[in-house]
Amino acid sequence: MSRTIVCAIAALAVIVPNTVLAQRAVEALYGRWLTEGPANLYGFSLTDKLVGPLHYGIGFVHVDDRDLLTDRSQAGGEFTLSTNRRSGLYALVGVGIAGRYADGQVAGSWSAGVGYGLRLLSRFSVAIEGRYRAEDEGLRGFWRLRQTDRRALTLSAHVRFYGGLRAARPAAPVVGASAPLEAVGLADVTASASDGVLSEASARTAVSVVETALSAMGTPYRWGGGGEKGFDCSGLIQYAYGEHGIILPRVSRDQARTGMVVPRQVAALRPGDILTFSESGSGVSHVGLYVGEGQFIHSASTGVKLSSLTVGGPDTQWWRDRWVGARRVLP
Repeated sequence: MSRTIVCAIAALAVIVPNTVLAQRAVEALYGRWLTEGPANLYGFSLTDKLVGPLHYGIGFVHVDDRDLLTDRSQAGGEFTLSTNRRSGLYALVGVGIAGRYADGQVAGSWSAGVGYGLRLLSRFSVAIEGRYRAEDEGLRGFWRLRQTDRRALTLSAHVRFYGGLRAARPAAPVVGASAPLEAVGLADVTASASDGVLSEASARTAVSVVETALSAMGTPYRWGGGGEKGFDCSGLIQYAYGEHGIILPRVSRDQARTGMVVPRQVAALRPGDILTFSESGSGVSHVGLYVGEGQFIHSASTGVKLSSLTVGGPDTQWWRDRWVGARRVLP
């Protein structure tokens, strides 16, 4: 196998997932393959959710395996299946194919192991992995998982960035409104930047925060939830801001004290403002995120949805009667 073919495998490992599979996490790794003469591992992969707790990844791995007598360094692609790797303990299996730089020899590999992930920020996590890796040079016994040339443990460290390559979800029409979701609130954002209510940078951030919240439309309600499996009201707000590096308190009563007070008037609101509600009359018990055009997004008992403060109807009146305030987080 020539260097050209090796480079083509590496390019495919990067281009195919990015353009076809719309991956949502980028991962880099460094590790050691503890064979007789330990080899260094360097890797890069793009991963996404498959179904249920399963995630898949397609990536590129370089094995730096040189000593005084031989050079068995190689590079190629690898496909992995794993349970959720963002935080906590997970399991994974992988298969790969690579070409050796020195002589073009083809090698197949398989691996299985466990890892532990630690979430640092909303978009970053780190992990350590231990895998049993077996390689069969020339694919002679690869599919029978025998006659492998080398079998040994690998230990590796991983850094992951989430959300950088996922394509935005297609927008759905807003019930009762004439504008699609991607246009909701844009007039408000333009006005807030031009009249000095928000700085230009804050107005852009507000758009991003609102878009992040809207991307969760339809996600089920889950008490204490703040991620893929569901959101509660304050979890959705914390998630939308956290994805853009702004850390908010976890519970609604604390979010109701964040930032600055905004008058309880629809005309005074700007996209990104936090609306506070009191469902029982004894303090803030619910929060929503204003998106513009009199509408706000929130996680209610039926899941993440849009409601209105201006459109007529029982739902609008119910929320207006319980709307007690608004807070502006962005300067």
